[in-house]
Amino acid sequence: MVQVGDEHIYRLRDFAPSQRVRVVSIELRKKSAKYEIEFLDGDVAGRREKVPGKRLRGPWSGVREYDEVMATWERFAAFELSDPEEAAVETVFSELIPEEVATWEWSEPVRWVTTIYDPVRLEPLIGIPVSDLIGQVDSFESGEGTVVSPEGTLMIAEFACRVNPIPILDGVIEEERKCREKTKRGESYTSHDGQQRTSDPDWEYRWYLERYRPRHELLRGWCGHRAVTMQERLAAAEAEVQRLDVLIARLIDQMKEHEYSHFAEIMERVHEEERITAANYRPVVDRPLKPSEIPVRYERATALGVSPLVSITGS
Repeated sequence: MVQVGDEHIYRLRDFAPSQRVRVVSIELRKKSAKYEIEFLDGDVAGRREKVPGKRLRGPWSGVREYDEVMATWERFAAFELSDPEEAAVETVFSELIPEEVATWEWSEPVRWVTTIYDPVRLEPLIGIPVSDLIGQVDSFESGEGTVVSPEGTLMIAEFACRVNPIPILDGVIEEERKCREKTKRGESYTSHDGQQRTSDPDWEYRWYLERYRPRHELLRGWCGHRAVTMQERLAAAEAEVQRLDVLIARLIDQMKEHEYSHFAEIMERVHEEERITAANYRPVVDRPLKPSEIPVRYERATALGVSPLVSITGS
């Protein structure tokens, strides 16, 4: 409880230096309070300021212990997870790590730290002694258990996948199946105005590439599957295109045989004319053209009854 006359730890931000202040007065409000403080040390000694309660971090007598804890939090904050890593960690913890054993935290001042409550039960889940894990990452002891940095959280998730990969791989396969369906037909949903709509398959495919595939690749890697190379992905894509070409040709032939020849011809033409190839997919490099590359367009001009052909260079 903050009282007038108490000396407190003041921090402008979580990782700013601690300063010694004295509480001069307290202004109570309906939902909060404002504290008038006086700085006691350094160049700002004697200066007064009204501040919210969140800037007062505890009695000044505990500043050493508080600074040590905040220094650890600051080291934690230096390690940031990417979006795919965050999503993968959430998947692994929900599938493989019981909440009473360890949980990742979405809290201030650092996200994605993990509190280990039961190290004895965690060890068989990750395949290594918890002491070995703690020896490799930043950590500190709290009242509830051992808190490890986001780097430790990432290691726990990866080690758990190595020990028990099947549930994770099964989940990836099922999720990819759902994604394939959405990228073919879209997904039905109710819009904000209550209308039933269907999402665009092209948008679903872009969302899959941005959101799902990076997480799937990461989880597969944690489970012991090496990453797919670009050459393997290209070869698989070309083989899949060939398979679909054969399948579409068979469907079109069947439609022609069953008196749907007009629709079959339209589908065959659209399939061929809208084909995506390297020539129309890769970006066109904007560069100066040689004279021989500049297109020539011919226009017929008339003057006094004469109609010569005039060449016009350029588009």
